[in-house]
Amino acid sequence: MKKDTKALAALMLAVTAMLAVGCTKPDEPGNGGNGGNNGGGKTPTVTTMSVTDITTSSAKCGGVVTNEGDGGVTERGICWSTSQMPTIYNGSHVRCGSGAGAFSGEMMDLLENTVYYVRAYATNSVGTSYGEEVPFRTEAIYTIEVLANPSEYGEVIGGGSYLQGDSCIVIATANDGFVFYYWSEDNEWVSSDATYTFSVDRDRSIVAHFAISSGDGHAYVDLGLPSGTLWATCNVGANTPEGYGDYFAWGETQPKTTYNWSTYRYCNGDYDYDQLTKYCNNSSYGYNGFTDNLTVLQTNDDAATANWGSGWCMPTRAQWEELYQNTSNTWTARNDVIGRLFTASNGHTLFLPAAGYRWYDELRYAGGSGYYWSSSLITDNPGFARYFYFNSGDYGMGNGYRSIGRSVRAVREN
Repeated sequence: MKKDTKALAALMLAVTAMLAVGCTKPDEPGNGGNGGNNGGGKTPTVTTMSVTDITTSSAKCGGVVTNEGDGGVTERGICWSTSQMPTIYNGSHVRCGSGAGAFSGEMMDLLENTVYYVRAYATNSVGTSYGEEVPFRTEAIYTIEVLANPSEYGEVIGGGSYLQGDSCIVIATANDGFVFYYWSEDNEWVSSDATYTFSVDRDRSIVAHFAISSGDGHAYVDLGLPSGTLWATCNVGANTPEGYGDYFAWGETQPKTTYNWSTYRYCNGDYDYDQLTKYCNNSSYGYNGFTDNLTVLQTNDDAATANWGSGWCMPTRAQWEELYQNTSNTWTARNDVIGRLFTASNGHTLFLPAAGYRWYDELRYAGGSGYYWSSSLITDNPGFARYFYFNSGDYGMGNGYRSIGRSVRAVREN
C-alpha cells in the first residue's frame, strides 16, 4: 500500500510540472527568449533600432525581424514605458505590420523631459519576442526670462521658450545716459558682454545690470549710500569691472615700473620715509625738518582726478568705511577674476578685483588680496597712508607705505 502511495505522489508532481510549463505567458520578457523555444516551438528573432526624431512629445523607433521562428510573424511593432523592460501588456505599444524585415513606428503623447524605455517586438503562433531595450529622454522646454536692472536704464531682448540644447542670445541695450554693466543670475555674475550667447539646459532668469554714464567715457553706480557717493564701475586704468587697471604710489598720478622710496615723487631718500617733501605734518619725517601739515591729497596729486578729469577723485577713509558698512559683500569670481562683490539694498552692485599691489618691480598677492588707496594720510606717521584691503576672509582699513603701488577706484558726488 505504501508503494502505491509513493507512485501516486510522483505522478501528481509530474502532472503539476507539465501544467506549470503549459501556463507560461509567451508575451512576457524572458519567457521563451528572443528566437528561443517556448512550449515546443520557436519564437521570432527581433532587434530594436535606435530612437530618432525625438521631440517634447514624440519619438520614432523600429526594429528588424531577422527570423520569423516557427510560423509567420502575425504582428510586430514597438512598445514603451517609463519603466524598464516594457511589454505589449505593461506599456504602450504600436503595431507596425507583420512578417520579416525592418519596420518603424512613432510614439506619441509622451511627457516632456522624461526618460522612456522602448523595445521592438514580434509575435507568431508560438509567442512574442522582444528586442534590446533602448532608453531615451524626450526634449525639454525651458523658459528664459530676461530682466533689466534698473528697468529705466535699458532694455533687454531674447527671453522666451527654448528647447534643450537650443542656442539662446540675449541682448542688453542701454538707454541714453547709461551703459551696460554686466549680466547676472541668482546674484552671481555670468557675463560682461551685452550680447550673451549660451546653450539652453534649464530654466533661467538673467538680469542685465546697467550703470550711469558720466559723459567722459566712464561709468558709475548709485548704491544708495547715505552720503550720496557714487562709485566708478572700473579701476583707474581698467576698461572692465574685473580689470586690475594701473597701480599708483600715494600722491602720484602715473604708473611706473618700480615702486620704492627711491622712486617716490615726494621723498628725497633712497630707502626710508623720513625724507618726505610733501604731505608731512611731523618734522621728524620731513626732509631737513620739512612740514606742510597737508593730510588729504590735493587735486593735482589725485590719480583719479588726474586720469579721469574733474568730478572724479580718490575716496576718503570715511567713504571706504561707508561702502562696506552699508552693503553686504562676498568673496567671489567674475569672468574668472577673484575679488569682492558689494551689494547694496537697492540691488546695485560694485565689484573690486583682488589686484594685489606692486613693490619694486613685482606684483604681489594678485588674485588673493586687494589693496585700494584712500586719499587720507596717517597723521601720526606721514610716511603711511590709509588703504582699503580685503582677502577671502577679511576686509577693512589698513595703513601702508605711500611708495607702494596700489589700485585706485574713483568716486564722485551725487
